[in-house]
Amino acid sequence: MPLPSILNKYIVRSEIKLNKSNFKIFCKPCIEELGEDEGKKIFFPNKKDRIIVHLKKCPHFVATTTAEERTEIFELLEDNNSLTSTIPSKRLGKY
Repeated sequence: MPLPSILNKYIVRSEIKLNKSNFKIFCKPCIEELGEDEGKKIFFPNKKDRIIVHLKKCPHFVATTTAEERTEIFELLEDNNSLTSTIPSKRLGKY
């Protein structure tokens, strides 16, 4: 499933693989503030929830965005959580 287009403004995707299916993603505001070498020390997999969790903690992201943009991005994570909560869980075991 592709990442939402609003996230593409704030991330840099590399071709370096973390495992079989995930690529390294870097935070664009971190790279701009810390420089190329230091900024690329902070990376995460190309999963929407991991990207949003980093952006919530990132002071460089907060400094470069407006409150409306942050709210729109953070709602992506809440939408994802609400979808998984409606799926019934597995039946409990006999023991």
